[in-house]
Amino acid sequence: MHLVFSASDYTNSDISDERGHVLYSVSTPRASKRTTTITKYRWSGPSSVPETMATIEWHELKGTLIRFNGDEIKADVMLGKRRWSNGRYFVGPDKRCYKWKIESTYCWLKLAESGVPLARYHKKNLGIRKQPHPPYLNVSLEVVRMLDHVILTYVYVESLRRERLGHISDTTDA
Repeated sequence: MHLVFSASDYTNSDISDERGHVLYSVSTPRASKRTTTITKYRWSGPSSVPETMATIEWHELKGTLIRFNGDEIKADVMLGKRRWSNGRYFVGPDKRCYKWKIESTYCWLKLAESGVPLARYHKKNLGIRKQPHPPYLNVSLEVVRMLDHVILTYVYVESLRRERLGHISDTTDA
């Protein structure tokens, strides 16, 4: 599944499927209290119904909070770290352990015990050396059933990746 972002700023972007239907909208108003809201759109025929799927309340000192599926949990608990690892781990709704590997230029998802990519972000390409394309998240059919978890956890780990590189608000992914 190919999920296309409307902008390189993953915290303020619509996420659409291959047909152009908006499936999710990620919004982070620039305010003193930074909260990201992920809205999910349920399609019924030609129209969609929006509903808040999750919120991420960003905190540097007391820890970021995630509200998802009726629960409020600290981000470091939901997406735990392991010693000597460059990723974040979470348990999916299927009770399997998944790992987001955080590389210097992108993040990718895999089962914790496997090396097979299940989701990977691709930056916008202007078409200088390759075919131009907008930013997108390529998601394996194996994890489409838990797409809400994939989107939520991606937004969080991508923020960690950019923070490590020192450009948390940098949206110039060209």
